[in-house]
Amino acid sequence: MRTLIIFVLLGCSFSNGLAQNEVDSIVVKKRLEYFFYIQSGMLVGCNECGRGKEVTFSGATMHGVKIGKRTRIGAGLGYDSFYGWSTVPIFGGASWDLFAKKNAFFLQFNYGGALKATKYDLYDEYGYTKSTGGRMVNPMMGYRIRYHDVSISFMAGYKFQKIKSYYEYENYFWNPATQSSFAEPIESSEKRSINRFMVSLAVGWK
Repeated sequence: MRTLIIFVLLGCSFSNGLAQNEVDSIVVKKRLEYFFYIQSGMLVGCNECGRGKEVTFSGATMHGVKIGKRTRIGAGLGYDSFYGWSTVPIFGGASWDLFAKKNAFFLQFNYGGALKATKYDLYDEYGYTKSTGGRMVNPMMGYRIRYHDVSISFMAGYKFQKIKSYYEYENYFWNPATQSSFAEPIESSEKRSINRFMVSLAVGWK
């Protein structure tokens, strides 16, 4: 009889443990949900404002997890075009819904750097060799509309991008000993900061 009672107690404890694990698993699943979105829009600003404002294309995709009802954390990859330049930024981002409702205003902050920076000019700039991308900062504010698990977001904000260009110039001098008129090229670099107002539309899942 004592042995039977022990087995019953052990069985109850095991069942309670399984039930608790199932509840914990359901809670975790409810608190963490996968999300993604595809975003496209425009960048407005100017490098040389004497030419007037420039309107160029910007696109990105972000994938991550939704924590609770308000917080989203993820990573993204994008493409930005500027007058004479294009960049491929990779970044991490976080957003916070101001109201825990189906449709809500939200704040978002993306930070990262450009994997690639490409220069496009109407003429070949003397001495130019290559460009590299630097820091990217992108704070945004938006409004998200949800229909079941599909979401549409309208966003506006600011984008800051660093670009570094490298140059090599021929260095002439006459060396009587070697009868040579060339030396090692002179190398220099130039940092450029690009600032743009950004407006975009994003379509996503959850």
